[in-house]
Amino acid sequence: MFAIVVNPVSGDGQNAALAGRVAEILAARGQACRVMQTACAGDGERQTRLALAAGCEAVVCVGGDGTLSEVVCALAGSGCTLYIVPGGTGNDFARAFGLPRDPIAAFCAQMDGRPEAIDCGSINGRPFLNVSGSGFDVEVLRKTEELKRVYPGNKAYRKAVLSVLGSYRALEAQIAIDGGDPFPYRGTIVEIANGRYIGGGMQVAPGAKIDDGRFDVVMVDRVPSRMIPLLLPLFILGAHVHLPIAHVVRAQRVTIRARDMVVNIDGRLEAMDEAAYAVLPGALHVMRPIVHK
Repeated sequence: MFAIVVNPVSGDGQNAALAGRVAEILAARGQACRVMQTACAGDGERQTRLALAAGCEAVVCVGGDGTLSEVVCALAGSGCTLYIVPGGTGNDFARAFGLPRDPIAAFCAQMDGRPEAIDCGSINGRPFLNVSGSGFDVEVLRKTEELKRVYPGNKAYRKAVLSVLGSYRALEAQIAIDGGDPFPYRGTIVEIANGRYIGGGMQVAPGAKIDDGRFDVVMVDRVPSRMIPLLLPLFILGAHVHLPIAHVVRAQRVTIRARDMVVNIDGRLEAMDEAAYAVLPGALHVMRPIVHK
């Protein structure tokens, strides 16, 4: 049986209708399903655990990156198959996964796809799917939530970048990679990437792969705030990794320590003094869409 876990308020508010369409497609294929709506932040994980307890063998996530991350918290290591219906604003992981932009086309592509195991990450023992880190992007995400009331979609994110330039301070942290000695780092961002994109299509880690058993650790040295708007086009294209101020390391384990640090975890912000990351190789079962050339 399929469970359809849907966030009815993410994206443009059309996800309840999308879930109904998914249910119709499953019924036409002779598949039983149950629709489970989230009621608040974090409820995607709870609803997914209820689906697993009920014996569901597949979960369809209808929502954005935040809902998807909640679902993955419950699914990682379970053996249950995940299907993604991108119904959020950014849909960054769906983009990295190669899904069509149209939510129903994305679902059908997976239904006709092949099973595959991909990696997740964990932070302090809790799974995440796409990208986590700290620095300038945290301040941008905070401001983006305010600006979403005024600006649609990715425009809010780009407006937020310009809005926080005057108040941003560099991240100062101790970082250890793959069990090595901690080293001090002062930078604009430190991102631990399983996927490639953040912010609705910005290529923070253009070389990241979701099935190689490694994170791409992207560190960008501190730059004057006035330079950030000039660097933003390079960041969108993923060309920033070729600059001398950027450092990319592939690693299985990373620890970041900073007092009163706020960390972005797939778009959710959480305060902590230490973020201990580990790759969970092949922890998530998905249906890889078949690309016809």
